[in-house]
Amino acid sequence: MERIIKYGGKLFFGSLIICILSFFYFKLIPCGEVSNLIGYVFLEVFLGYNFYVGYRYELNFKEAFIVGILGSGFGIFLLFFASYTHYVIDEAYWSIWMMQFYFMPTMSFIADFSVDVSLGYVVFLIIFSTVLVVLGAGFRFLKKRIIYIKNKCNLSIYKDFL
Repeated sequence: MERIIKYGGKLFFGSLIICILSFFYFKLIPCGEVSNLIGYVFLEVFLGYNFYVGYRYELNFKEAFIVGILGSGFGIFLLFFASYTHYVIDEAYWSIWMMQFYFMPTMSFIADFSVDVSLGYVVFLIIFSTVLVVLGAGFRFLKKRIIYIKNKCNLSIYKDFL
């Protein structure tokens, strides 16, 4: 449990830093083709960091899933208040405004492909981030399994054919 909280915290604060940097970038720089291309760097870093955390640390499926949920905790926290604002107070504009801070790293994608920004998009982003952590852990497991099989079967003598 200690490992899960440790790695989940790393993912949470790493994602938070990426969100803060991208928020200031997209709020201070006017939107254009060059700024959107540079904005894709934030998208790649944001999604790549989720995959990296899953790949870097040896996590099983359950641990990777929980770490992904903890890493998306900032989005879940904002989603709770945005849902309250949207459904109880009936203010759709302010609910999207609250969530803007979390989906700001994907702003270039939103601008280029005219994605409908709603609470559903944020839920998709949270699920996608969690799946990336699980995929990273799965690739790590597959890599270790392939190396184990290669060493067990002594496949290095057939390296010309592999």
